[in-house]
Amino acid sequence: MMTIEEEVNQLIAFLSHKAGFNVDICGLLCIRPIDECSPPETWEVDWEDIEDGIVFSNYKAFNSLTEAAQFFVEKRHKMELGMDFEEEL
Repeated sequence: MMTIEEEVNQLIAFLSHKAGFNVDICGLLCIRPIDECSPPETWEVDWEDIEDGIVFSNYKAFNSLTEAAQFFVEKRHKMELGMDFEEEL
C-alpha cells in the first residue's frame, strides 16, 4: 500500500494535466478545478456527510492543487472510500 504522500503526489501529477481532469469517488468525494485556466489554478473538494440520517453537502476551495490534493487524500482515508478500502472489507 502506498503512503499518503505517494498518493498525493500521484493525484497531483494526474490533476495538473492541462485538460482539467477531476476525480470523483461514487459521488461522495470529488476534487475538481473550478476555473477555466489551463492548467487550472483554483480547486474544490466536495464531499457528503450523513448525520442522523441527514445528508450534508460540504465543499472547500483551494488556491493550491497541492493543498487540495492533500485534503482530498486525507478525507478519502478518513471516509474509507475507494476500491482499496473495499478490498479490506
